[in-house]
Formats: sequence, structure tokens, C-alpha cells
Amino acid sequence: MSRETEWIVFEKAIEVTASAVRGTMGAAGSQPASYVGEVFREIHRALREASAEMPDRIGTTGFAAQG
Repeated sequence: MSRETEWIVFEKAIEVTASAVRGTMGAAGSQPASYVGEVFREIHRALREASAEMPDRIGTTGFAAQG
């Protein structure tokens, strides 16, 4: 995975983690702070695996020329 792609995956994992734990933190009886780290690690791992399974972008997008 290229460094650029890794950074994109990392940022997306942060966004998804923030969305996932919103509402579960800070209230009485809420999850401990370590819960956010656990959620992030699982999301980041899943996104890395998914991006590794995607085909490389070789060529151009759009319709192939017929001739």
C-alpha cells in the first residue's frame, strides 16, 4: 500500500471511529477511554484489509475505446 493510500485509510478510520463512538463516551456508566482505541484498531485493520483487496488503479477510468 502506498504511503498516500495508507494516510487516506488512516484518516477514514479516524472519521469512522469518531462516528462510531459518538454518544458512548462521557456519560455516567459509559465505555472506558480504552474502548475508543479498540474500536479504532478494528476499523483501521478492516479498512486496510479491504483496500489491500481492491485492484490497483491501472489505466484510465471511463469506457474502453472500441475499435
